[in-house]
Amino acid sequence: MKKWNRERVELHMLISLARSQRALCRIMESVADHVEGSEQLAGHVAENLKSISDYQNAMMLKLSKQPDRKRVSGKPGKPWMNKRL
Repeated sequence: MKKWNRERVELHMLISLARSQRALCRIMESVADHVEGSEQLAGHVAENLKSISDYQNAMMLKLSKQPDRKRVSGKPGKPWMNKRL
């Protein structure tokens, strides 16, 4: 695939991801009122939104060619400071 064609495809995918993010925001706003009264529905909606978000994140990492970063929990190390500053 030619470079310009690949870049064009990637741009279209980024536009689609942005449109999907806006749609998720609208869904969350419209569902928020209904979820407030039902914990079971809230859990189900949260799981679905997490799945969609994870998928979008994976797509974004693939498009931007960045390695997937894993969250590490635990005690943070000391901050690194440049001694000359």
